[in-house]
Amino acid sequence: MDFAFSNPLSLFLYAGLFITGFLLLLALMIRLTHGLFFSRTPKRFLEDQNDPRYDHERRAGLAFSHLALCYLPPFFLGFLILSFLFL
Repeated sequence: MDFAFSNPLSLFLYAGLFITGFLLLLALMIRLTHGLFFSRTPKRFLEDQNDPRYDHERRAGLAFSHLALCYLPPFFLGFLILSFLFL
């Protein structure tokens, strides 16, 4: 039986799938919380959701989310296709 991490290519593919999947999940969570994902507990999030003092933070979170959701899916699909072809 062949071990999954036996060659460097499979290790690279699994690492790429994990990293891009994690970043896509993070971007989705930031998008769902309107950019205030990291800085709030759930109670503070509800209080600060419409506070104009956190507008810069909200814009930065949404910019990261937009960047990740626009440019990472092709890499994720590429890693997925490569993993099916080479493993």
